[in-house]
Amino acid sequence: MQKTFKVTASTIYPLGVQFTPEGLHISMIFEAKTECGILLYDRQHREGIRIPFPPENHKGKIYSMLLKDYQDRACSYLFYQGEELFQDPYAKAIVKEGKYGQKKETLSRCRVSETTYEWESDKAPMIPFEDSIFYMLHVRGFTKHKSSGVKAKGTYQGIVEKIPYLKELGITAVLLMPAYEFDEVILPVKRKQPQTMEEAVASYKEPIISEEDKTIRVNYWGYKEGLYYLPKYAYAYTKDAVTEYKDMVKALHQNGIEVMMQFYFPPSVSHMDMLEILKFWVVEYHIDGFQLMGMDIPLPMLCKEPLFSEIKLLCDKDTNEVPHDENVECYRNFGYMDDAFMYDTRKLLKGDDNQINNFIHHNRKNSKAKGIINYIAKQEGFRLSDLVSYDRKHNMANGEANQDGTSYNCSWNCGVEGASRKKSILSLRLKQMKNAMTFVLLSQGTPLLYSGDEFANTQEGNNNPYCQDNPIGWIKWNLQKSNKELLEYVKSLIAFRKAHSVFHAKEPLRGMDYLSCGYPDVSYHGKEAWSPDTGPASRSVGILYCGNYGQVTDNAKATDMELFYFGINMHWETHRFGLPKLADGLEWIPLFSTQPDIQDKWENSNNILIPPRTIIILGIQKILNYKNTKKKRTRQ
Repeated sequence: MQKTFKVTASTIYPLGVQFTPEGLHISMIFEAKTECGILLYDRQHREGIRIPFPPENHKGKIYSMLLKDYQDRACSYLFYQGEELFQDPYAKAIVKEGKYGQKKETLSRCRVSETTYEWESDKAPMIPFEDSIFYMLHVRGFTKHKSSGVKAKGTYQGIVEKIPYLKELGITAVLLMPAYEFDEVILPVKRKQPQTMEEAVASYKEPIISEEDKTIRVNYWGYKEGLYYLPKYAYAYTKDAVTEYKDMVKALHQNGIEVMMQFYFPPSVSHMDMLEILKFWVVEYHIDGFQLMGMDIPLPMLCKEPLFSEIKLLCDKDTNEVPHDENVECYRNFGYMDDAFMYDTRKLLKGDDNQINNFIHHNRKNSKAKGIINYIAKQEGFRLSDLVSYDRKHNMANGEANQDGTSYNCSWNCGVEGASRKKSILSLRLKQMKNAMTFVLLSQGTPLLYSGDEFANTQEGNNNPYCQDNPIGWIKWNLQKSNKELLEYVKSLIAFRKAHSVFHAKEPLRGMDYLSCGYPDVSYHGKEAWSPDTGPASRSVGILYCGNYGQVTDNAKATDMELFYFGINMHWETHRFGLPKLADGLEWIPLFSTQPDIQDKWENSNNILIPPRTIIILGIQKILNYKNTKKKRTRQ
């Protein structure tokens, strides 16, 4: 058994552990002035051996050393400070041990990663915000359910197996909930006093369980500090999470789909550490973007980083601190998640008053300087199906007496709380889900869907399933069959949006006829054409889009007139809408409706009756034999 190591001085940087031609370089930050060092495990020291840092080998709080001539690539390690053990925050690999959700008696040991990966001709899709369809998913929950139909359930490989589905749906980017390494088991915390303000800020995403609560729960979502330099090993089907994650990224890129990931940074993570972590994922894992979550995110600094000039950086709120020169044509790399769109649209959906002006604002909102991400549901709050099925949260399964999760949902159960077999209720809920998807997909900005919403996946009224690693939190793919009508509607709407760039313009629509084609790019209507009712009691509006402006944006020659009328009635009564007059030889035709029988009963006229809580989308077509018809009428 080896008893001695040749310990010599080494450079302070890089931090962490890595092999060099001279041996094993070790460098780490230590806060307390007690004995500190590395606990090394290898073939000769299976129980581990403590190797302290020489006291003189430090600068400030950083200690370093070199184990000269040591080259055992199979070794693993932890760090120690006094009697406390901790993992290497800069580790690039760990030893995969135990099952997901199991309480670990010991820390997972870190390993030195020296694997090379062949990216072949991997190329980032670099899809602009205006052309993107985002799809948020939880790596484990996306395919863990028995009905997912994949072999590698709940893993990165499982996502690869679902690529054909993502392409068929029309998704351009997946946004992964935290998939860096973290301990999913929520450990009890001994607490003699209430949380301080600093503790509350640090844990606003991570639930804290008191020592008195003996229930073992999992942090299924993963909003906590972790080992930020490696993917979560429990989400891998194989033992090699690093390679499997890279395989997933490469496969998605080959199919024209970007990969983004959420990162939660508590106040304990410095700005420079955030920068280095994100740079590592861009270089090492070819990530296309990040959603940055936390109370202190240095957006201006991150957006100025040259490496991120073609990387999407999403934040939870808007800011004017991000530099942008409108005179310079460049890739927009900053975007924000628009909760205001979500709440105002939910209010309109359920028929609240004084919402038409808000809807017009959000529907038209766009920016040349930043991406605006619109959604009706995200990871927090109700899923789309639950939004139209529950008035109240039902979070008892979380073990917190239904006190967790927001009570502000802006939801409406359509007349019955929870599951129902009444055809009238089910029909209304289906219509409301179609209405919601139409609002999201036909508004300017970038639409985001939460996985499973496209076929009415439900969380049974739980609006905060942070600890639900079970069918409540998983996507139930068997619902595709019973909710096929909604799924097909969403697919068609995504394809329609992509086909007509006036619905996803690069720059804000002006409401002006700057092409002199007879119609502005966007205009608003009501009972009479060109006269919208935006008063407090109004719940209806008509929106006319002139698609020729989209054609010009695409550098295509604008030839035939292209018009779309978006008729919205969220009132509980039928309303008459006046349709804008068309040029001779053209007529309105229905393209989509959230109440299908409208299309079956369509009669062309200068106005249209739209039933309660219904949206209809009209296009135009040429009247066949219009000249002959006109001559015939003239003779008569």
